[in-house]
Amino acid sequence: MSERRPECWIDILLAPERDRLSVTEVCRRNGISRKTFYVYRDRFRAQGPEGLAPRSRRPKSSPRRTARETEALVVRIRAAQPGWGARRIHNELVRRGVTAVPAVSTVHAILRRSGLLTGSRAGGASARAGQGIGVRGR
Repeated sequence: MSERRPECWIDILLAPERDRLSVTEVCRRNGISRKTFYVYRDRFRAQGPEGLAPRSRRPKSSPRRTARETEALVVRIRAAQPGWGARRIHNELVRRGVTAVPAVSTVHAILRRSGLLTGSRAGGASARAGQGIGVRGR
């Protein structure tokens, strides 16, 4: 949905009746879809101008989010073993019998969010790209 000020939306919503234009024409002139027009019109009718204020797109809950205890454990393991990457930490969580072990990519995201990644490793996959190492047919 377009990020417009509530005053702009009121002007758009009143335009069909005020200017004797079709909703399609008003939408075309303002670069919005008819569906968006009707969503805002219904909000305006139900809640008044307050209903036109921008809304957060953030989900109300994230039921599949990694448990805080697991995130804290990932951070503790990394603090104890700074040389370990996401894959090794993931394997350590499995070895310890942690329930609901996050994927390697999730462990990596936890490390990134926690500021525990120091950049790309020398000799990693990106460093080998184009050198023919591990590529068949060369």
